[in-house]
Amino acid sequence: MSIVKIDGSKIKSLREQQDLTQLYLATAVGVTTDTISRWENKRYPTIKRENGEKLAEALDVSLEELLEKADAREEQEEAPESTAKPIREHRFPLKKMAVTVLITCLLAGGVVLMLPKKIIQISGKRILPEHAAPNAPFPVIIRIQADTDQELPILIREELTGAGIASGRGTAGEVKDFAKKPRWIGTLNKGQAQFTYMVTPNKSSKEEAAISFSGEIRSRKGKEIDSVIEGQENIRISPYHWADGDEDYIISDNEILIAYETFSSPGESGIDFSTLEELWLAGLYTWNKTKATFETSKTPLSEQ
Repeated sequence: MSIVKIDGSKIKSLREQQDLTQLYLATAVGVTTDTISRWENKRYPTIKRENGEKLAEALDVSLEELLEKADAREEQEEAPESTAKPIREHRFPLKKMAVTVLITCLLAGGVVLMLPKKIIQISGKRILPEHAAPNAPFPVIIRIQADTDQELPILIREELTGAGIASGRGTAGEVKDFAKKPRWIGTLNKGQAQFTYMVTPNKSSKEEAAISFSGEIRSRKGKEIDSVIEGQENIRISPYHWADGDEDYIISDNEILIAYETFSSPGESGIDFSTLEELWLAGLYTWNKTKATFETSKTPLSEQ
C-alpha cells in the first residue's frame, strides 16, 4: 500500500480559498469530516496515495502540491525523468491545442477529427407553492439534473430575502435551522439529486408581501462547475394554505393529490402533511388572523 506525507496547512488553505467545506472534501474522497480535520491539523500526517489523489482532484491541484516538501522531492526523484515535473505544468488550454493541431494538419494536406473532452452540464430547478400563510411552513424543492452517470458530489447554496426562515434535514438526517441560507451537500445518483427544505413566514408577515429565493449549485470534477438554480423565485403571503391553489378555503381531492405528487418523494421525511390532511378531511377551514393559524370549519362558506 503506497503512503504519502501531506501538508495539512496547504490543504486547509486551498479549501478555504475555494470556499469549500470539510464535508464537501469528505464526500469527494469518501472519508469522514473528522478525518479531513485531522489531515488539516496534521494529526494524520500520512495518508493512502489513492486518497491523496482524490483529495488533489477535489481541490483541482496536482498531488505533488499537497505533499510536504521533502516528500514531494522524493516523489520526483523516484519518478522517471519524463514525468518528474508536476502534472499541472503539462496542462495546455484545449482551444490553443486544437488550433495548433488543426493548422498543422491543414498545412500537411490532411484532415483530423477533434473530439474535445465533454464538459459536464448541471442544472437545478426550484419548485415552491404560489402562496403561503404567515407562521405556516411550506416546502421548497431543488431538483438537480446532470448529463452524467458519475457519482458527483454537489453543493447547493440557497438564500432567502424577506420575512421568513428555513429549516430542513442535514446530510445525516438531523433537523437543521438554516435561517436565511439553506445549504446542502450530496451526491448525484444516475445524474439526479433532490434537496427539500421548509420555510416558515414570520407570524407578523403582511398579506401580499413576498419571500424571494436565489441559489446556485457547485461541484468539481477536474474543474469547478457552477450553475444558477432556475425556476420559481418568489412566493406571496396570503391567508390560505399553500396547497389551496384556488384560495377558496377548501382543500379539494385534486389539490391534495397535486401537493403529494409535487412535494413528496420516496424516503422523504422533511415534509409534514398532517395539517394538510386534517384540513382536507374537514372539508372547510378558516384562517385565524389573531392566532396566525388554520382552523377546521363545518360552517358553509355562504354563512361565514
